[in-house]
Amino acid sequence: QSALHFLELDRALFKVDVQSCERGATGEDSVSFLFSSTGATPMELSRCASGGELSRIMLCLKEMMGRFVGMPTMIFDEIDTGVSGSVADKMGRMICTMGTHMQVFAITHLPQVAAKGDAHYLVSKSEDQSGRVVSSIRLLDSESRIREIARLLSGEVITPAALANARELLGF
Repeated sequence: QSALHFLELDRALFKVDVQSCERGATGEDSVSFLFSSTGATPMELSRCASGGELSRIMLCLKEMMGRFVGMPTMIFDEIDTGVSGSVADKMGRMICTMGTHMQVFAITHLPQVAAKGDAHYLVSKSEDQSGRVVSSIRLLDSESRIREIARLLSGEVITPAALANARELLGF
């Protein structure tokens, strides 16, 4: 709950309800995740959480798993979906903290999250001469990182203001 509060769900309640059930293919326990963003009585997570809340809950659960299970690597594919602004910034900080004791790859479209990484790779797709779609990945240098963060901030036309904001986000 403290991690959820850090991610600006100040009144959130999260509970895990474990009930014994008849042993079967899925085990002998029935597990339900209960949630309330307002401090009201928690209910089944799938019935009440928004997309942004689900992203934050998932990051908090993964952060705990990484800390207590001792996982060597974690890959996030847009775990920051449905958030922006200061929440995105805090999610980026949480992901970076995880990176102090494990390897973390974060696929994101949010400049607040992307700017927090130690290294930045650009993944792109193109069509080859035979019509096959080919994915490529390349490590970005400092100047390319600035331009990519600026592109995330401003879109197709990279403005001087976006470049200045990108430099500030990156600490350059």
